[in-house]
Amino acid sequence: MVEQKYDRLSESESINVKVQDVKESDASQNNTIITTQHNTDTTGGLIKFMFWLFCVCFSLAGVQFVYSIQFALGTPLFINKFKLSNSTTSIIQSIAGPVSGFIVQPIIGVYSDSCKSKWGRRKPYILFGAVFVVIGLLVIAFSPQIGGLFGDNEDGESASDHKFGLAIAIAGFVVMNLSVNIMQGPTRSLVSDVCPMDKQNLANSMAVNVMGFASIIANIIGSFFATNKNSYRDLFVIGAGFVAFSVVPTIIVAKEKQLDSSVKSPSSPLEAFSRIKKAFETIPKELALISLVFFVSWFGFSPFMVTNTSYFQQNVFNGESEGLKFGFYGQAVFSAVSFFFSFFLSGLCNIFGERIIYSASQLVAGASLILFLVFNNAQPWLAILLTGLVGINFCVFNAIPFAMMVKVISSKDIGLYMGVLNSSAVVSQTISIFTSGRVEAAKHQDVAWGIAYGGLFTLLGVILAFILPKPKKVTEELNEESPLIK
Repeated sequence: MVEQKYDRLSESESINVKVQDVKESDASQNNTIITTQHNTDTTGGLIKFMFWLFCVCFSLAGVQFVYSIQFALGTPLFINKFKLSNSTTSIIQSIAGPVSGFIVQPIIGVYSDSCKSKWGRRKPYILFGAVFVVIGLLVIAFSPQIGGLFGDNEDGESASDHKFGLAIAIAGFVVMNLSVNIMQGPTRSLVSDVCPMDKQNLANSMAVNVMGFASIIANIIGSFFATNKNSYRDLFVIGAGFVAFSVVPTIIVAKEKQLDSSVKSPSSPLEAFSRIKKAFETIPKELALISLVFFVSWFGFSPFMVTNTSYFQQNVFNGESEGLKFGFYGQAVFSAVSFFFSFFLSGLCNIFGERIIYSASQLVAGASLILFLVFNNAQPWLAILLTGLVGINFCVFNAIPFAMMVKVISSKDIGLYMGVLNSSAVVSQTISIFTSGRVEAAKHQDVAWGIAYGGLFTLLGVILAFILPKPKKVTEELNEESPLIK
């Protein structure tokens, strides 16, 4: 009888220079097991492993492309095209994305943990989510034109002149955000599933690397289209195509084992919610600390995330369209910094430790975010420099918490607890974006105040980084045979 457990590859598994797929079938269960092995003992083997890992993570490129154009174009779309205020737009941004993430990712985590599809437990959700992300992006892309068919005044100067297009765009944002969370959580879990425990830092650094790569592409493309009349439509359509392409390498390369048929799936959404509730109630102390630090990091970053391109347009270029183009330049530099820093992150953590690196990145980002207000109406080069420095922090807090998480929980519950960790981020985003919008409203819609407001919480993260679990606690051996949540 073939043993049919679903665990990540162990540290001691043998590795061959040539990738070898071993397929075994159990006639009685009609299940298929696929094990992919790699050898990193040689330079050639390491290169092949890194390329394989890049492909496994590549659907995260589609996820990040969506986020890049959403936050670079979403706020300007609502402000410039549909004539909403900054504070009203912040309400939409704080609800559409974060709330959907809070609801969707834990539920998808529960169901994917027990998915018995022959394609694996993560890949069906990645593919399903990608299809609806594409639909949502296309709805947003053509929302002004669809609104025009229903009588919207394209040249109107108030939101009431664009009520149909606005409603359609918001619906597209909801569909897109729900679907990108269906896609994102299983992809993160898949990376943890298939990588050995001793390579989790490297795997999560690669995830950030791929996200940075996608963000660079998105913002470079965005800078070329920024001043076009139909820039919003063109970029959201390009985003739809990129998402469709991004899932292909992941689906082809990631070889999942089919889950044993004896594993119990949730019998209803109510049971899924029950498992989620129990997960929050029984969350390991180490993961609770990681989630708290993750919460504060996202609280500080979120106002910058949704208003950075608006800062360039409104504060640097006084409302001129050229500001949006430079906003894309700034975001491209931000992404490039995050991308290149990810190559060094694992090594720096080995030398200085995760706590020191995390705290230092929070200090750099916190100071930079506050300087957006100190140097309000900054020169373009200075605004781009400050934007780029924040990229270091983005790289760090999107890698270290995930690498720590998989070392303190059972692999059976990765999907569920990936959703729990993400919940701390989406709750943080919701509160942060909403409250920063109120700060901006009180300061005559000046987004620099919202960014600096986030910077204060980022500086709080400088201290909180030292409550992250110590390496000796994080690496304690877990009983992988039994889930934390039953």
